[in-house]
Amino acid sequence: MIHLQRHLRVSDEHMSHLKVAFASSDMKTVNQHFGSCESLLVYGVEPDGYELLQAAEFQVIEGHLPAKVTSRIDVIDGCFAVYCNAVGEAVFRQLMAHGIRAIRVEAGTTITSLIQALQEQWPQRIPQKQQKKTTSADSLANQLEEAGWDE
Repeated sequence: MIHLQRHLRVSDEHMSHLKVAFASSDMKTVNQHFGSCESLLVYGVEPDGYELLQAAEFQVIEGHLPAKVTSRIDVIDGCFAVYCNAVGEAVFRQLMAHGIRAIRVEAGTTITSLIQALQEQWPQRIPQKQQKKTTSADSLANQLEEAGWDE
């Protein structure tokens, strides 16, 4: 059974310093359990900007099927971390085996705020006035919605 329904790769050309994933159904906030999430967003983050790299939607199936987790891990392979509202212990270990950290956050935490927190912790941060203009995660989500992504 195929669990991945749609997978959009927005950018492969630009390799960002840090790839992070977010379990989100609204493409604006972290609001999903990793193992049963409807969709995952992967962003490339740098000290002075970020960009949406991938958006993937999954068929939501009840129960603990190994293929569900495998399809989600395949999408975020190469990410430093995945932000989610919950993750089971066995899945947490699978993520760690792939070098991906599962970071639990409160439901409704905005993707933009998490990206900005990562940027603030960046070593040798570029002064604010020298930063490139970043594209808001909210505006990217709106663009995807306008393109019919949230059927």
